[in-house]
Amino acid sequence: MTTGDPYNLARSILQKLSCSISLLCSLMIISSITSSKINLSKTQQRLLLGISCCDSITSAIWIFTDLFMPPSGNIHTCNAQGFIIQFGNISNVLYMVALQIQYVLTIKYGWNDTKMKKLEGALLGVPPAFGSGTAITALVLDLYNP
Repeated sequence: MTTGDPYNLARSILQKLSCSISLLCSLMIISSITSSKINLSKTQQRLLLGISCCDSITSAIWIFTDLFMPPSGNIHTCNAQGFIIQFGNISNVLYMVALQIQYVLTIKYGWNDTKMKKLEGALLGVPPAFGSGTAITALVLDLYNP
């Protein structure tokens, strides 16, 4: 970031502010869900927990993004940042898709908890598995560094 460029300074401040708010809210959701056995027993709450975990990781990385890029960082920190952002963003989107599937099955088709348990493994497992796969692939193909 150029210190004399007001546009970049404003962009950096707004990015850090919005990501800080997102991180705080995600941590509050994580705390609320994990502190209740009732919440942890519900598929919808576990999907929301996955979304919040991915969002908190990605938000934290964006808050400290300047530390990962040169001159503060190096190629390895840049790769780490890219890997985490790739994993978090892809997983987050897929968790939201899974949450929407859960809503449709519950609201429109009347699925109960017993039926939902049969699909829960896929709803909770596919997002991080696919996110990890794309993050690892991008790392192996050296796609994180410009």
